[in-house]
Amino acid sequence: MNDRNVVLSAERVVFYSMTDERSFFEWLARMPFVLDVAGRGLVIEIAVDTLKVDDDGLRELIALFQRYRVSMRQLRVFDCEEFSHWFRRRNTFWYKKVFC
Repeated sequence: MNDRNVVLSAERVVFYSMTDERSFFEWLARMPFVLDVAGRGLVIEIAVDTLKVDDDGLRELIALFQRYRVSMRQLRVFDCEEFSHWFRRRNTFWYKKVFC
């Protein structure tokens, strides 16, 4: 890993069916900035190239984390000028989950 790469952790993700689990991993596989996905016990580690994440990509991460109840606080790593005009809007469903 280098400075532009981060590892996000999805802890104790609950899957309600085999299709649900497959959908989670397929969703990640379609994200061009995801470098690797690895299971470590009860944690799924998601390696991300932060320089490849754009507006749509960050929105996809937010949606995935919301859907599978993954802690969004770690998405603070994307709190930068590029995304701040929409990412820091206080009236969004994710604001408190990321910033409070």
